[in-house]
Amino acid sequence: MRLYEFEGKRLFEKYGIPVPKSVLLEKSGKVSGIKLPVVLKAQVLSGERKSAGGILFPKNKSELSHGLKKLFAAHIRGEPVQKILVEGRISASREYYLSLSYDTDTRGPVLAFSSRGGSRIAIALKANVAPLDILLGAKPFLIREALSKGKVPSEDINGLAKVIINLWKLFVSEYALVAEINPLFRTPSGEFIAGDAKVILDDEKLNPGERRFIELGGDIAILASGGGASLLNIDALLQYKGKPANYTEYSGNPPADVVKALTQRVLGRPGLKGAWVIGGTANFTDIYETLKGFIEGLRQVKPKPAYPIVIRRDGPNQEKAFAMLREVAKKEGYDFHLFNSKTSMAESAKLMVKYAYHDKIKIQTANIKMKE
Repeated sequence: MRLYEFEGKRLFEKYGIPVPKSVLLEKSGKVSGIKLPVVLKAQVLSGERKSAGGILFPKNKSELSHGLKKLFAAHIRGEPVQKILVEGRISASREYYLSLSYDTDTRGPVLAFSSRGGSRIAIALKANVAPLDILLGAKPFLIREALSKGKVPSEDINGLAKVIINLWKLFVSEYALVAEINPLFRTPSGEFIAGDAKVILDDEKLNPGERRFIELGGDIAILASGGGASLLNIDALLQYKGKPANYTEYSGNPPADVVKALTQRVLGRPGLKGAWVIGGTANFTDIYETLKGFIEGLRQVKPKPAYPIVIRRDGPNQEKAFAMLREVAKKEGYDFHLFNSKTSMAESAKLMVKYAYHDKIKIQTANIKMKE
């Protein structure tokens, strides 16, 4: 879940990161307690607000009144402006970029920083990237070392390190996927103030019934069990020249209705050439329950999928689940290819690519293949 800027800055304040003095306005509100000059910021979720006309810099009361009317009447990249954040202008001697996020290569959190923050970051190379150990966290000496190697001016290192450590506390405690400050103002007096806030929280932690979903642009839909294993399986699919359509996972022994909803979302996009239901050997997940949810979701997908569907699962009630799948395929004509733990997950990725791209399979009733 992506937060609005004002919501992100409330979290910054909670974790000791200074923000500008501000007032949040709705259409009937009035500016009070803030002296000119100010910044008017449309509260929308799209990025690049400044280039889209969503950030204004009035210098007097007339410009302030006109700017508020203009923004409240605006749509920024299709999103109507319902709230405006009115902030005091910050005089800055430097602007930095800071972010914490997860990296698919290291499969862990990373710190990225640049001494060229603000709108210039779009063309600046964020060459300073430091992987962080999730167990060690943002240790002060590690952060200071990374900043020093990144050629941050020595007088700014301690102040920046303090902001990063507080941002790390937010990142971990609030289950954030991204926590970004751009720009981070450095005032002439040496104070650091967050000029903007981009915070994306993990939907799975906030709403356990929901599952994270990321579009990847390919044509093989993926329903995976296990977060770490899901990434490894995507790597295997890419190795065999498969094109993943999405990242999502449904671990934790979810009920059938959760899998049903996720299946509808994953398979509901056009242009798919295959579907891959992949997971290791479960200890506690009821395979029958999850695959029952998969079938219920599959039946809701229109038009009816005619592409190959590779299912590699094992664990409690696997035999019962596969018997159900065979019966469904026989009656309804789905092109299932069923594999248990005797076929490795990597091998099932290779087979998925083969069936989706290389085999010209004619869909027939009860087209079932099972590798024991």
